[in-house]
Amino acid sequence: MSDSSDFKPLPRKSKTPPRKRQTVGADTPSAARRTPRSRAAPSEDKARAPRSRRARPPAQKNRFGWLKYVAFLMMVSVGVFVVANMQPAPSAAPPPPAYTPDPEATLVPTQAPFFAIPHIFELPTNTPTPIPTPSVPDAAIVAGHWAVEGAARVPDVPDSGAICPDGTREVDITKSVADKTLSLLQRRGYRAELLQEFDPVYQDVNPTFAPRAFLSIHVDSCLQGPDYAYATGYKIAHAEPSDNQIQDDRLVTCLTRSYDKVASKYDKPFNYNTITRNMTEYHAFRKIDPTTPAAIIELGFLGQDYDFLLQHQDEIAQGLARGLDDFLKGQTCVPPTVTPQPTATAAP
Repeated sequence: MSDSSDFKPLPRKSKTPPRKRQTVGADTPSAARRTPRSRAAPSEDKARAPRSRRARPPAQKNRFGWLKYVAFLMMVSVGVFVVANMQPAPSAAPPPPAYTPDPEATLVPTQAPFFAIPHIFELPTNTPTPIPTPSVPDAAIVAGHWAVEGAARVPDVPDSGAICPDGTREVDITKSVADKTLSLLQRRGYRAELLQEFDPVYQDVNPTFAPRAFLSIHVDSCLQGPDYAYATGYKIAHAEPSDNQIQDDRLVTCLTRSYDKVASKYDKPFNYNTITRNMTEYHAFRKIDPTTPAAIIELGFLGQDYDFLLQHQDEIAQGLARGLDDFLKGQTCVPPTVTPQPTATAAP
């Protein structure tokens, strides 16, 4: 049994609930301070001075402040354009093409740009009207004593050429051979032109007609008989004196070498002794450009070479065309395959 002095009574329960502490708020009346603060009274000697405000500097207006926004927009636009047009690097090299590309072909872009680039309008430029260049023929062929009948501005031919007793005319042979020679040159791709004996292209003063080669085709007289044994064969000459000696000599050499291959088959030699001043001073030589390589040929004599001139005109034309072709191609034509020797007959 315990000692009674150690007994402690249990706490009694209160019937009223404990009072809660009120929190200090806006509705809570403030209690009076135990020790109120003492504020020093202002001295009467010193007057309260008004509080001064700091003066602000006047704001300056930036007239070009909008430029930074424009520059920013431009930089953003350029960046978007560059990014939009960037193409990824190819993963592997493309296979080689199965065809050979044309180096002059126009390249077409494979991908259109993201932004369409505006086309700047260009004012049309005044293109000068081109002046047509007169066509210079490669070869000019004269049909001796021929003139177009009834053609305007063509004077009458004072000399119709040789006429034989049987009515054969020189102009008939020269025109036929000239036409055949012209046709052969044109087939070879040359610009060949047929001229009359007194053609309108001739000029007596300051002549300008300058083909690359000039050849006048003629036939000699109808002389026959024992007194005219020399009247056979052909002859070729250029102007004397010559304004282009080297090219004139080369033209005569090319024509001689080629034509002699035809004439020698029918025993028609090169008759140097019968070259006259009518050939070396031929009127057309002084009516074309003086530097034009020019020559004149007498195909043969109508008397003793009659059959050759009438029956072998195709071969004659081929001999002339080959000679002109060699000259126009720049061949020297030296030495000739057959060197024609002057005949031993004396000139009349």
